[in-house]
Amino acid sequence: MPETRTASFLQTISHVLVVGAGVVYLFGFIVVSIFDASYGIADFNLFRTKVVAVGSLFVFLLAVPMVVTFRMFSFFGLTVEHVNPSPIEVLPKNRLFVVADIALSIPFACVGLTVLMGFLSPKFSLSEWKGWGFGLFIFVAALTAAQAISAKKWFNAHPFLFVFLSSLNTAALFFIVFRYADRSYFWLVLWLSLVCLFTLHTSLKLQTPEALRKTEWERLFLVIVPAIFVLYATKLYPNIKHQFGGGAPVPIILHMTKKMPVFDSETVPVSLVDETEQGYYVLRGSDKAVFVARSLVEEVEFLRDTPVNDTNAKKP
Repeated sequence: MPETRTASFLQTISHVLVVGAGVVYLFGFIVVSIFDASYGIADFNLFRTKVVAVGSLFVFLLAVPMVVTFRMFSFFGLTVEHVNPSPIEVLPKNRLFVVADIALSIPFACVGLTVLMGFLSPKFSLSEWKGWGFGLFIFVAALTAAQAISAKKWFNAHPFLFVFLSSLNTAALFFIVFRYADRSYFWLVLWLSLVCLFTLHTSLKLQTPEALRKTEWERLFLVIVPAIFVLYATKLYPNIKHQFGGGAPVPIILHMTKKMPVFDSETVPVSLVDETEQGYYVLRGSDKAVFVARSLVEEVEFLRDTPVNDTNAKKP
């Protein structure tokens, strides 16, 4: 009997690993395909090793905000009947106000996550903030914290007021990040917030069988899931370092066997966007990639400096 259980357990684990690997590969393929299409690349090759790294990073970045959302709403280890997403003693009539109030505070947690993810791209670093931006963020965050403390005493008496003030704080947060941080930082905060809100919405719908039946899941997934993939592939992936599974253009110098009409010399500084068995997709003075066949390249010199053109900056 123990041997049978062990064999069944190992078989289940192997199935989970196979399905998980397939999901990672599929996610990576979708991200790379959308990214390539944004640069006018139509090479949709299914068998590419980089897809695994891209998919793994995407799954990791999805998992982090999901875990944060579950922790914020105390879903771990609790039954549906005892779930209380707030330290506030909630009256039944105010429960939706409490959920909305805490949901509006999620972007503040996402700013903290973005700081921790600074290793993925220098654009996610606090050093990229301009002027008084970070100071203004601390001020708004302090107001939100003070409001949360006061909510323990006065939320049930004035639920609409607290939700309204939380809305103003969240709007101010996004304005500050958009105005004073690097644009990639803003998109990462927005993307993490979108994943958190999608996780929250799905979790709430799964609490009761009645809510599960009434939810139009096809509309939800047809809107939110494509938005998550497109936003990641076009706004975040192009700014993440390639060594971590990102798609940031790599500065290189192509030493050509002969001069090409699109280039003015046989030594061409460009930014490498993608590479296949047939050749290289590079950027030079445009936001559309140029294909260079391997047979025309004598040598590729990889640089350590910043990309040789600023084409990526043209895509906010």
